[in-house]
Amino acid sequence: MKLGSNANFSAREHAAREIDRIGHMLVTRWDRSLATHLLSLVSNLERYILGENVTQLTAECGQLRELLQQWLLQNDSSPDESDRYGQLRHHLGIVSQLGMMETLQTLPDHDANGLSAQGPHLIYLWMPPSEKAHNLAEQLSCYGFLVRTMHQASKLAQALQEATPAAVVAYTEFSPTDPIFALADTIRGLCPLLFSSPRYDFEARVQAVRSGASGFLAWPLLAHELIDSLSFGDLGEKRDPLRVMIVEDMASLAGLYANVLNRHGVDALQVTEPARVLDSIVQFRPDLILMDMYMPECNGMELAQIIRQQRLLDGIPILFLSVEKRQSIQLDTLTLGIDGFLTKPVAPDELVVTVINRARRYRKLRSYMINDSLTGLLNHSHLYAQLEYEVLRAKRDGRALSLVMLDLDHFKTINDTYGHPAGDEVLVNLARFLKERLRRSDLISRYGGEEFAIVLPGTQTKDAVRIMDALRQAFAQIEQRSGQQTFCQTFSVGVSSLASATDTTQLVQQADDMLYLAKNRGRNRIEAYTPEQTLAGRGTSGS
Repeated sequence: MKLGSNANFSAREHAAREIDRIGHMLVTRWDRSLATHLLSLVSNLERYILGENVTQLTAECGQLRELLQQWLLQNDSSPDESDRYGQLRHHLGIVSQLGMMETLQTLPDHDANGLSAQGPHLIYLWMPPSEKAHNLAEQLSCYGFLVRTMHQASKLAQALQEATPAAVVAYTEFSPTDPIFALADTIRGLCPLLFSSPRYDFEARVQAVRSGASGFLAWPLLAHELIDSLSFGDLGEKRDPLRVMIVEDMASLAGLYANVLNRHGVDALQVTEPARVLDSIVQFRPDLILMDMYMPECNGMELAQIIRQQRLLDGIPILFLSVEKRQSIQLDTLTLGIDGFLTKPVAPDELVVTVINRARRYRKLRSYMINDSLTGLLNHSHLYAQLEYEVLRAKRDGRALSLVMLDLDHFKTINDTYGHPAGDEVLVNLARFLKERLRRSDLISRYGGEEFAIVLPGTQTKDAVRIMDALRQAFAQIEQRSGQQTFCQTFSVGVSSLASATDTTQLVQQADDMLYLAKNRGRNRIEAYTPEQTLAGRGTSGS
């Protein structure tokens, strides 16, 4: 719950900071007067939180108070250094961190895979009645968008109350009387607002910025240009938020950190058991790992080394979050490949700025390292490495997994007829299409040339065929452009799964064989591997 009194929270925050400051002095050097002062600070904090729904903080304050009272009653002895660095530091870290942060009621929901729920992206398209948007809506629907077109301000205002879209795209000629500007503040409070206009002059662009537009697109509006605008930069982060994994054995602290990050648009996954970390990384694909340094089952330094031993996970930035204030220890962690250190208690602003900036940088650098430069999909080598891991995990867990090999039909003819730039645009459009229509947990790769590979975890052969057949039909309806000319493009698909393959090599071979079979049987079709399948005419199909 949010705290009712800002003044009360400020006093609580100040007490928590003082507990951390005095407590750290006591950790490094036992002094009865300091211990007595710390005990009074804890008692003050307990008074500040009296009557508030902060159960965890109340309990932790009680444990810290009892520990200090026990030590102070021992007149003829004092706690040794190991007790102070162990018990005292642990309780100090929890009390000071909980005391500095507000508690929220809810956390973002995750499904069983730790992934946000997925579905069609809703877009509201504001158009004057004179402009026809039917073709644009059809093209966007092929990419998996649900488009509602409206011409009246009252209809748009009502629609915004009924459902919040991924974005509002508004046609405007920047007339002062255009009603879209009266609605701009309301729209921006709910979702991104993008303008599309036949005007390209500087005055129009300034007016768009002053109206809070998140994007400015030329008119006539092309589907792929809108999708690109929604996929990159700040808009891309709204649709695919930065992902941060919080590894913290105390669920209450993990929840607080997740709440703070979630309020700034970050998707945070909490993991309280170190043994679950590796699988959670592969499943959740975090842009950063925020890890407690001291955990009972496996400390952060050990867990960081385990992560760094995995070749595919070696580059993910890891930030330690700990009560550890000794510089020598912090410096030692950097030799393990740790990317930074946040000392508990960490202020919410410091947490947000540090985490978001590092996560953004890693996401950008990772895209340069593992993605194909033209399509932005996984490159061939990284697909193989990821596929190996997914196959091992699927076999261990007894889960299904399918592999799809996809090839554009008659692609050489496209290059010969319209030129290589048009061919490249078809490849990019297919990449956009697959990223929009498939799940975030699926792996999509440019395998080579005009051939693509897709890994579908948890998917049986029949389901893979159904999914790919729907995609095949939708992609064939997308208008490809070359100058003023338009044309349509199809693809062929081969499918295999772990139901018939025993390892990665066999899985790839079977899918590849089925792709050749699909092309030899007429293209623009899907073939799935069964033991009875024959490879008639392999090697004679061309593109």
